[in-house]
Amino acid sequence: MRLRSSRLPRKLWLAVGLVVLGGVLLLAQNSTVLVPTMDSYTVVNERTIAMRVAVAPCSWTRVTDVAETPAEVRVKIETLPCPIPLPSTSMLAFRDLTVSLAVDLGTRVVRDASGEAVPSRSSVLQPDAHTIHG
Repeated sequence: MRLRSSRLPRKLWLAVGLVVLGGVLLLAQNSTVLVPTMDSYTVVNERTIAMRVAVAPCSWTRVTDVAETPAEVRVKIETLPCPIPLPSTSMLAFRDLTVSLAVDLGTRVVRDASGEAVPSRSSVLQPDAHTIHG
């Protein structure tokens, strides 16, 4: 009768190694959070606006903060870049992100997190293509 070794099987070590590698990649990626430039916004309805940003197609982009005052709405958008450089990562694509407001937009100014005014899309010339080559 053969006794089973108390060593962990190779498959378990491989699984643990992959989990650790995934964690390291996630931590490294989170340290490279970028704040994309906001191209413009459009009013969807009185309590919803859509912010247009140019980001890499494979990046994860999200609204991380909305601060409202009677005079302005400040929106912070962050993006996690593509973890692996791929052929399409040098191109930027426009992405619209929905922002819900607590109070009607009215005549308030929309600003990015640093305080720069973001133009309304109705006052911005529309590009012919939805891709920017950078």
